[in-house]
Amino acid sequence: MDGAPPPGAVRAGPGPAVAEPDLGRLFAPRSVVVVGATDRPGSYAAQTLLNLRRAGFAGQVAGVHPRLGEVLGVPCRPDLAGAVDVLGGPADAVVVATTAATVPDYLAEAGRLGCGGAVVFAGGFADTGDDAAQRRLVTAAGRHRLPVLGPNTNGLVSAHGRAPLWGDPVVLPGDDPDPAVALVTESGSAGLLALGHRQAQGLHSVVSLGNAAVVDVPAALANLAAAQRVRAVALYLERIPDGARLASALALCARADLRIAVLRTGRHIDTGRGRVLDALLAEAGAVACPDVHRLIETARALAGGRRTRRGPVVITSTAGDAALAADLAADAGVELPGLSPGTRAELASHLPRTAVPGNPLNHTTGVWADAGAMARITAAVAADPAVGSVLYVQDEPPGLHPDDSAEWLATREGVLLGAARADAGVLVVAGMPGQEPAGAVSGLPAALAAVAALREAAPDATRLARIAAGARRHHAVPTPFRPGPLAEHDAKAALDAAGIGVLRHAVVPLPDGDADGEAVATAVALAAAQIGFPVTVRLSSPGSAATPDAPGPAGGLTSADRVGRRVGELLAGAAGMDDLERCGSALLIEALARPGVALTMTAHRQGPVPALTVGLGGAWAQVLTGTRTVPLPAPPELVTRAAAALPGTATADLEAAGRAGSRLGNLLLEGGFTELRMTVNGGTAVRAQARR
Repeated sequence: MDGAPPPGAVRAGPGPAVAEPDLGRLFAPRSVVVVGATDRPGSYAAQTLLNLRRAGFAGQVAGVHPRLGEVLGVPCRPDLAGAVDVLGGPADAVVVATTAATVPDYLAEAGRLGCGGAVVFAGGFADTGDDAAQRRLVTAAGRHRLPVLGPNTNGLVSAHGRAPLWGDPVVLPGDDPDPAVALVTESGSAGLLALGHRQAQGLHSVVSLGNAAVVDVPAALANLAAAQRVRAVALYLERIPDGARLASALALCARADLRIAVLRTGRHIDTGRGRVLDALLAEAGAVACPDVHRLIETARALAGGRRTRRGPVVITSTAGDAALAADLAADAGVELPGLSPGTRAELASHLPRTAVPGNPLNHTTGVWADAGAMARITAAVAADPAVGSVLYVQDEPPGLHPDDSAEWLATREGVLLGAARADAGVLVVAGMPGQEPAGAVSGLPAALAAVAALREAAPDATRLARIAAGARRHHAVPTPFRPGPLAEHDAKAALDAAGIGVLRHAVVPLPDGDADGEAVATAVALAAAQIGFPVTVRLSSPGSAATPDAPGPAGGLTSADRVGRRVGELLAGAAGMDDLERCGSALLIEALARPGVALTMTAHRQGPVPALTVGLGGAWAQVLTGTRTVPLPAPPELVTRAAAALPGTATADLEAAGRAGSRLGNLLLEGGFTELRMTVNGGTAVRAQARR
């Protein structure tokens, strides 16, 4: 189609499409070539061949070996072109299991032959400090736009396609009816843990990025957003991705309703960049997780859950599980809605006499293994107007005799049937790792975290696209002729022009060093009188080290005499300034700010995307700490919400502050600034800093 973006392209708002590598063939290969094929035990090449055989890969496999015609039953040829001839056409996936020095040539050849992509196991690139070697790899792959996973990767496991291109032993489940979770990881060990956890049950694919020289997090997410059957991504981050491309990929995930759980390492040594990344991921609805187990299980719960604004009901078979569920829900901030009188009355007719209708609901063992009773109980509680989803807590001890296991199954099937009758979402949840029924979520905290996320509004794909566009616009802003800080009066002029209220003020240029100080004092006093006493007077210069929260004289200057003395002090302090400094400096006369809660807002480019950070200002900043970050552009309502989340802001004019903060962010994006900072009282900027 004329004018359409190339395959794999991501279009995210204004600006050109961002072309991501098309990983379709690599993610679902029908033919594989292993370069460096060998039967040497423990080698990545041999293990990959064994994994493919043991997984029952239904496609074609060939190998590259300089002398042998066959390795582990796989036909081999001395070069890649010969191996492709064995397949009868270009390979969908080329696994390069040779030394670092040989990799670029193999990638160039794979691209020339029209192969679908490559997995590079070898290290010895940027991971060991050899950036030049990695640049050669990228150049070789780029000649024919060959997607490359790695280098220094554990590989790629396409569980749904029975294609484990992985250098360590992999055992895939024999029958997995719903592989809906994809793991994208910058840690190979996280991939190993996921594949070993519950025998990889529920995994659609595992993508180990290694050095991410070509295929990185945004590329993987953009492709998974278009993949069939994937409903959730478990994302393990060690680095901060390119912000514009990440936001574009997240926009695609939002459009596809691809839910995200994320584990980001390095939080204990976090920087402002990390906080901006967290804010961007939160915009995409990503659920933050503390460890790999919670990451995989939260993604599993996100994949199986339904979006609903109504609350969950927890059903258990014991009082202990019910009590624990109530505590865990409170810890997770998940409200368990009360049941209506009508629901309670209906439940009373279905429950054993010893059971008490409520949420959590302990149905007791009186109806254990009675699928019909469990269906009626579940249907009744799921039909309650306040209930949107069902969490059924059940642990099944491993190794049960089939006759005993049938009781657990009958109970679960009754719950599933009842939820279906009420058209309610249902998650089966095991409380103890190792005792999960097939398809269940391991751990109530993971399930509750997913339910809480799915109760929120779905991520706004359009907003994520706008964030991406803002980040791209940031990269396109030319460097100013004179980069650096502006004097405060110039910063406030920029705010005023952007529609942000500033204090009533006047500016008197700083005179030459031999100018008449009395004349300057008279001019400042006249300006102060026009503004109305009391006022503040301070030196405004690009090199000033004063912060936006720097206090002025207590109570302000209340007369012309006091203004004159203040001007004398400032002129004496400026005596050592050179002509260039004086040229950009002035005396700034301002009215006093009204009493109230001050907020500090900083629009900056310190993270993967431009962002606005909101915190308390003035004296409160010394007592109450904490900030909130909003990616730009920041609509007023999001700035207002961020400010409202800070302690001590209940009496502030948050809506006015929200409008001012939104305009500050827009000024950063459109005005060529690298940082803008202001302290606002209501919607008025009382202090300001700017840097180009």
